[in-house]
Amino acid sequence: MSAFESSASRPVRVLLLESGTGPGGSVNFIRDFVLHADQSMTQFIVGLYFPNSSKTLEEIQTLGCPVVFFKRTRQMVPKTFAGFSRQFDTSLKSLRKVRTVARVLSRFIRIQLPLTWKVWRFIQQEAIDIVVLNQDVHFHVPGVLAARLAGKPCICRKAGGIGEARRLKRFLNPGVDLFVSISKATETDQRNTPGTRKVVNIYEGLDLQRFASLPSKNSMRESLGIPRGKKVVAAITRVEVGKGLPEFIQMAATLIRRYVDAVFLIVGDEGPDGGTMTRELRNLVQLLNLQEHVIFTGWRDDIPAVMQCVDIFVHCPTTFTEGLARTCLETMALGIPAVVSENGGMPDAVENGVTGFVVPCGDIEAMAKSTLALLGNEERCREFGRRARLRLEQLFDAAHNSRQLQEQILKYARPAKVTELRGAHVRVS
Repeated sequence: MSAFESSASRPVRVLLLESGTGPGGSVNFIRDFVLHADQSMTQFIVGLYFPNSSKTLEEIQTLGCPVVFFKRTRQMVPKTFAGFSRQFDTSLKSLRKVRTVARVLSRFIRIQLPLTWKVWRFIQQEAIDIVVLNQDVHFHVPGVLAARLAGKPCICRKAGGIGEARRLKRFLNPGVDLFVSISKATETDQRNTPGTRKVVNIYEGLDLQRFASLPSKNSMRESLGIPRGKKVVAAITRVEVGKGLPEFIQMAATLIRRYVDAVFLIVGDEGPDGGTMTRELRNLVQLLNLQEHVIFTGWRDDIPAVMQCVDIFVHCPTTFTEGLARTCLETMALGIPAVVSENGGMPDAVENGVTGFVVPCGDIEAMAKSTLALLGNEERCREFGRRARLRLEQLFDAAHNSRQLQEQILKYARPAKVTELRGAHVRVS
């Protein structure tokens, strides 16, 4: 029996590579995908470049999916060199370029190259049939290189990275057989990036069963210290620059003068251990005398439960471009209307004037006006929420979208076998 015939007699072995940026929507997607994929046709192994302390990873393991880390310790690397470079005078432009190139090469030699070798060796040892990259390609230099070296097909699920690292992507894109975008915005961005071979769009999917049985609204309100009779306006996001949180607080200052029976939640942090930006946001709340109106919940692992007490979801990032914003889908699952900025893929989720409002980025007055239009009209809130839930079921159901993604994986891992599957309606076993 040939090697191909031997591999064709078993499920496709898939290495799902996560960039390991920490707990959040990215690993939550993997959990929902593994849950709804047909395990008789594919065997998943989730790999992360760096350690990632996450409750979601434990849930993935309970689904029978192994989780491996390719590096035992996480090495801190600056997110960008731009701030450092601006300290130099423009006359030293050439020197800045040399320093930047040197640091990039140093990172590649010290971190990316060893990771590439570890991933390649793992692909060989575990008889991996196909590599699937979760998040944008520039987070996956080792994954792309290892797949090419091993001669394995590679799919990249493009969930973000709009407009980022175009020079690096020009080099990496030819090594990816298929890009799967999660929104129209990510699809457009990828098609306009040189070196792209093929793109299909499959929307982000949400496991609707996770929202079927949650704690009561009143119990969650009590645990968070929300006074009775107050409407809850919430920003639910990782605390990062450009996520629109200072603007959310400024909107609260504007809105509280027009609608006194509101409380504003900021759900999330820079990570489970907090950070300096959260302290800056707290200082802004004090400066604007909003201590009685703004509640910081900190990092939460029970986001769906927290959402139970929310009346209006507001997510208006400015410079951080969202691929789609998973929290937006989660609020839709609970029938919560939203106010979002015209940013990245979020208009794919929120239909302006139908399930919520879409406002210009950074327009605090528009944010306040749209939120007030919902606060002051309960019937509109309920109707927008009902339509939001319906839109989620139609476009963003993980049970349906996971099967679409799995079909693409099978197509690229074993094109001949998928043809047989479609024609004869039999399972790969």
